[in-house]
Amino acid sequence: MIGVRSPDPTLPVQQVVCRRSLRLLIRRRETFEASWQDRAVILKVFGHPWKARLHARRERRGFERLAQRGIPVPAVLLYGRTDDGRWAVVTEKIQDAVTAQERCTTADTIDRKAQVLCLVARHLARQHDKGVIQSDMHLGNFMIRDEEVFALDPAMMSFRWGPIGPKRSIRLVARLVSMLPEDAGPAIDAVFQQYGAARSWSIGSRDMEQLRTRQRRCRKRAIERGLRKFLRTNRHHQAIRRGPWRGLADRRLSEAVGLDEITAGLDETMSQGHILKDGRTSFVSRVTLGGIEIVVKRYNHKGLLHSLRHTLKKSRAKRSWLNANRLLLVGIATPRPLAYVEEYRGPLLHRSYFITEFIGGRELHGILRDKSVPADRKQRLVDEVVHTLDRLAGHRISHGDLKHTNILCREDKITLTDLDGMQVHRIGWLLQRRYRSDMARFLQDVNRM
Repeated sequence: MIGVRSPDPTLPVQQVVCRRSLRLLIRRRETFEASWQDRAVILKVFGHPWKARLHARRERRGFERLAQRGIPVPAVLLYGRTDDGRWAVVTEKIQDAVTAQERCTTADTIDRKAQVLCLVARHLARQHDKGVIQSDMHLGNFMIRDEEVFALDPAMMSFRWGPIGPKRSIRLVARLVSMLPEDAGPAIDAVFQQYGAARSWSIGSRDMEQLRTRQRRCRKRAIERGLRKFLRTNRHHQAIRRGPWRGLADRRLSEAVGLDEITAGLDETMSQGHILKDGRTSFVSRVTLGGIEIVVKRYNHKGLLHSLRHTLKKSRAKRSWLNANRLLLVGIATPRPLAYVEEYRGPLLHRSYFITEFIGGRELHGILRDKSVPADRKQRLVDEVVHTLDRLAGHRISHGDLKHTNILCREDKITLTDLDGMQVHRIGWLLQRRYRSDMARFLQDVNRM
């Protein structure tokens, strides 16, 4: 229970009962699902050492300004100082509503995801007509109930006296459609057309070209920004810092088994699992931890110079972790990464471990050699790999080790594995060289079949 005292000293302290924590930013902000006077509410508590009052006032004032301009928002019910010296804003809870992020997560096709973004685009057009700029274009900042969209997090908004012009509007819509894959052209066009219709604009080919250019830039920045989140503690990941161990783990795994199981106890667990590879360079085992079927790859110690080199250039496990998350961000299938763990001896890296979710499927090598598999299915899989290589090149990525045993197949879809050799290229000629190398390595195995 948190007491909230209004700036008006004549009003009594209001007691808000916290039911569930929704988000925590340490020493900055906590968000709770709560109740006040038997009413479901959302409580935001601002805890910055010297800016808490400013942040709370900006939040309250933002909601008020949006409401004045006719933008649907939750009503502000309480504002004031808490009994422990922080500041709080209490708003109504929009019943039967979910965030646009949740809607997109459950959308199983690009078209359904585009339908969600079309709703947000129409709401965004309404904001822009009223001179409102949403700086933090995150789908968690929009609530959807049926076809109605509500704006959240007004502290990150700015307000203008008149409508937002076309040039800036296109930049802002590009941030929204950057959440779609680059090859989702019709979906991107549909979202932009919905935005244009809501503002009574006629969208021309030049506007569409500008949007596509901006979308590519926004998507590239969003990927780099997203990767930084995979290197620190957040609501989805837990940092590992204990004894000689360093790394990061998916909370779904770390909370199910504890950090001991994925650090000091990992070697024993691997030895008891189904061993897939036992070589000088690496050891791979399939095990079950916390009810999750996983694959653990240990990169072995190979001497002092090897340790020094990988201490300076990042461990192979850490590179695999970042590369796997990069592929998922650009929409290319790879087993879901669950953790990377590094073991140090003094200042030097000794060994590292990369943990992924186990996925079923056959290696492409086995399928192409299997005479019972129809030739047309084999050709579809080969075409899918070539298409995936083209998509990788479009994101300036090379795989680095595209032998057929690193390609898993389920039906007519492929999944890439063994990513520690993957690279992102800034130089065009080097990208082309590595692309040709990947293609040659892949076709070399195809031609042997």
